[in-house]
Amino acid sequence: MVKRRTESGGLCPPPLPRLPKGGSYEILRLSKSEAECSTARDRNTNRSSNRVMRIVDRRQFFRDSAAIAASMAALRGTRHSARADDTPDDRKASANDTVRLAVIGVRGRGMEHVLGFAGLKDVRITTICDVDENVVGLASRGIALKYGAVPKYVQDLRRVFDDKDIDAVSIATPNHWHALATIWACQAGKDVYVEKPISHNVSEGRRVVEAATKYGRIVQAGTQCRSHKGIQDAIAFLRSGKLGQVYMAKGLCYKPRGSIGFKPDTAVPSGLDYNLWVGPAEIKPFNANRLHYNWHWFWNTGNGDLGNQGIHQMDLARWGLGKSGLPKTVQSSGGRFGYKDQAETPNTQSVAFEFDDCLLQFEVRGLLTNDEEKVRIGAIFYGTEGILAISSYTEWQTYLGPKLEPGPGGNGGGNHFANFIQAVKSRDAMSLNGPIEDGHISSAYCHLGNIAYRLRRKLHVDLARESFLNDAEADAMLTREYRAPFVVPSKV
Repeated sequence: MVKRRTESGGLCPPPLPRLPKGGSYEILRLSKSEAECSTARDRNTNRSSNRVMRIVDRRQFFRDSAAIAASMAALRGTRHSARADDTPDDRKASANDTVRLAVIGVRGRGMEHVLGFAGLKDVRITTICDVDENVVGLASRGIALKYGAVPKYVQDLRRVFDDKDIDAVSIATPNHWHALATIWACQAGKDVYVEKPISHNVSEGRRVVEAATKYGRIVQAGTQCRSHKGIQDAIAFLRSGKLGQVYMAKGLCYKPRGSIGFKPDTAVPSGLDYNLWVGPAEIKPFNANRLHYNWHWFWNTGNGDLGNQGIHQMDLARWGLGKSGLPKTVQSSGGRFGYKDQAETPNTQSVAFEFDDCLLQFEVRGLLTNDEEKVRIGAIFYGTEGILAISSYTEWQTYLGPKLEPGPGGNGGGNHFANFIQAVKSRDAMSLNGPIEDGHISSAYCHLGNIAYRLRRKLHVDLARESFLNDAEADAMLTREYRAPFVVPSKV
């Protein structure tokens, strides 16, 4: 397929499908980049880009993803409703009242970023970025349905940071890119919403915090439970003292994870910039098992389920205990049990953190298991007067007294994306529900647990230096060797 680029240098989005017999079209306004692609196509030039059609086939979009299509349809409806309800002053608001956003990484969780930000009336997703051209079609079509114009697509995130028309970026790349992408974005004057964990190792997480401070940027960690009313109420109950002295918290990640099998190394597929995908990590022969989502299960790019699903529950456990720093000690055991496959990280893992006044335990169970206090993905707090169980991203329940009888509980959601945008507009980093310092500390707990697991011994933590006490081998695992030019600086 002949590829073409826009006059501004960005790749045009992948082609939208042709109208099936009996189908219906929705005519969309052409964006500048789309018009450029259309002109290039009409002239039959040889520029590198993808064709962009002037129409979106609604039926094909539903076939691609019924859930995404329904969500976008709802968002389009809210856009028109909001216009009807706007006051005259609202309609005359300046362009500065709209945050111009780029989403970096649009597969999987990144598509949820697209949906979440597209649902906010004071946000405009102008650009999508992904190293794999093959995965951007759904995001492009969805945004086109929302705004009536195809977003700009670029393959290299550095071009996003070069674009002075972009106010903020949303980062949903693999973990090994989170820190460097955030640092580069801060240096370019962009505000950042970065997925959890905010880093691939402890050292680069601290550099992210330093960059946010030095460049005065609004940086939100993607620990969205912190914006949910139910979880906020649960933390308030813990702070009230009604559970007594909380002596232990346990984070649970009981999430089934099947075998990924074995795949051979192959040639890099067309449309994927593999060098850019690898970025700061060690480059290895291309293998499809190390690419989409399964990158979580390889130390080079991921952090296992402790640093995948588990970071949410680790954050809850630490938040509930009121611990703003690192633990005194950490130890971990586990393995990859139940099957043989190509992955490296454990599917079964137990981690224990010690403090002067309490304990924090964490368990990953990727195989068949029971729940605990009706919790599989959540956190449990043990106090001298009872137990508090957070059983989802929004729900909590207490069990009080010697008989552990049901006590207060609740449920309630929130919007972490909206909280970020509000902070961006107010320039008040203190209003963030997921401040980057907290994102770093909770991510660091996961990294410490994985280091202890890989070294198979108890480690003693130097709290002031965010390192280990008299342990050069463990200290070496607090960072990594970066591959130029994708280098996280030792000092920001």
